[in-house]
Amino acid sequence: MTSKAALCKALLEGKVVNIKNGFHLFGITNVPREIGRAVERYFGVEVSRTEREGTTKYKQPCTWVDYRLNRTEYNQEGIKKMKDYVAEQMAGEFHHKEERTQKELFEAM
Repeated sequence: MTSKAALCKALLEGKVVNIKNGFHLFGITNVPREIGRAVERYFGVEVSRTEREGTTKYKQPCTWVDYRLNRTEYNQEGIKKMKDYVAEQMAGEFHHKEERTQKELFEAM
C-alpha cells in the first residue's frame, strides 16, 4: 500500500492526522502538502483544519494543525473515490462499511 492510500484510509476511518503522526504512521514528511495535493485536489474533497496550541517537553510553546475528513454532502463523491482507491491499493482488503445517512452522521458529531 502506498503512503497516499494509508493516509486516505486513516482519514476515511475518522482518524485525526497531523505532522507528527503522519510521519510515524505513513512516512509522510510534509502532511500539509500531501493533504492538499494528494487528497483534496486529487479526490475533490475538503479536509478540515484545526489549529492547536501546546507546549513541548521542554515547556516551550508550539502550534500544530490537526486534519480531519469532513463527512458532508459536498464530499460524498470524493469519499467514494477515496474508498475505491484504498480498496484497489489494498487488493480487496478494505471493505466498504454500510453507508450512514446524513442524519446519522450529524447525530454522531
